[in-house]
Amino acid sequence: MLTVPELHRRVHGYLDFFGPRTLRWLTKFYMPVGKKVIVMGGRIQGSEVAEFMVKRGKQVTIVDTAETLIDNRWPKARTIRLFNWFEKKGVTMMTDVKYEEITDKGLTITTKDGKKLTLEADSIIPVTPSAPNNRLFESLQGKVPEVYAVGDCREPRLIIDAIADGYWIARDI
Repeated sequence: MLTVPELHRRVHGYLDFFGPRTLRWLTKFYMPVGKKVIVMGGRIQGSEVAEFMVKRGKQVTIVDTAETLIDNRWPKARTIRLFNWFEKKGVTMMTDVKYEEITDKGLTITTKDGKKLTLEADSIIPVTPSAPNNRLFESLQGKVPEVYAVGDCREPRLIIDAIADGYWIARDI
C-alpha cells in the first residue's frame, strides 16, 4: 500500500534535480507503483490520482464507499469530460462498496449487492479527503493586526476558489 503523501515524498526528491517537465516525462517510464493500481477513494482527490496513474500507463480501478465519485467542487463539464475519458481508458469505477481487507493479491470489498470480491492489484493507493490547513493562520492570530483565512486554509477547494477568496478580501481591505 502506498499513500499519496508517500508517493509525493518518493518523487519529490527528483524534482529539484530534473525539474517538473522532465520529471513528468520520466514518470511515464517509471513510477514506484505496479501496473494494476487501485485508488481507494474517489471525489476530487481520488480522481486526480487516478488520472495521473492512467496517463502513466497504469490499469486503474477507483473504489469508494460513497454512492458517487462525483465531487461538486468541480465544474460539471470537467466532471463529464473526465469520467468519459476514464471510460475510454478502461478505468473501472465502483461506488457504494465496503472495504474488507488488503492482501498480497489486492483489495477485498463487499459490493452494494452484498457480493464479496477481491480486486487484484500490484499497488493500492488510499486517498483521503483533504482537510483545511490553517496552521499558519492560527499561528498568526493575535500576532499581526489583521489575518484572513483564504483558500485551503478555510476549506479545501479548487485554486480558482482560493483566488476568489483573496480577491474579495483584498477588495474589502
